[in-house]
Amino acid sequence: MQSTNSETSYFMRNKFSWSSLLEDNWKDIKAEMQLALDQSDVLTYKNRWFLAHPHYVNSKNKEAWKTYEFYFFGIKQINHCLNCPKTYALLQKIPDLVTAQFSVLSPKTIVEPHSGYSRMVLRSHLALEIPSQNLCKIKVEDEETSWTEGEVMTFDDSKMHEAWNLSDKRRIVLMIDVANPEGKYNAEQINRYKIENIDDPFLLNIADKKTWLKWLEKGIFPEESLNQ
Repeated sequence: MQSTNSETSYFMRNKFSWSSLLEDNWKDIKAEMQLALDQSDVLTYKNRWFLAHPHYVNSKNKEAWKTYEFYFFGIKQINHCLNCPKTYALLQKIPDLVTAQFSVLSPKTIVEPHSGYSRMVLRSHLALEIPSQNLCKIKVEDEETSWTEGEVMTFDDSKMHEAWNLSDKRRIVLMIDVANPEGKYNAEQINRYKIENIDDPFLLNIADKKTWLKWLEKGIFPEESLNQ
């Protein structure tokens, strides 16, 4: 990663102690990601990649940006956790975890400028497949950088940000949100607030608010959600 920790940089290295845990095991995480993405027919449990916020995406590919969920605001996709046991075990060691998923950006894809849902969280990326640091970039406000495979970068995604993959190969990260340690809310409070106030048309197209609240109470997505 080109940027370093400083008062003027939006990108942080070693913000959390658990970053080293992911970095020390990044090849195991990458291997499970590749299995889930490229060899899903050998997996024991049902598998589903979700199209991520298509209204942010500029691409000719219909599956330009997709994610493989493990945790989504306190709701666990247990099948995916069981398909990727080493990744799941590592995620369980992250305090105040809000969301976690593999994020795949297809070739020649741009995620247009947008801001995240809340300053209550900080976002981290563990870089798994970065085909080109020149052609794969992320920009927060007026600062841009790239990823380095096997490293974690952290940033505040409530600020205006964008990303692009102009290469001919896919770009993949493990994307994680945790409660902002400088805030006053823990993960459980953030999860409940988000689901109780859910208003994103993309998420409401998956299920209505009543169903989302039911999933939150159980803490697990039902298996049939993988068939939608």
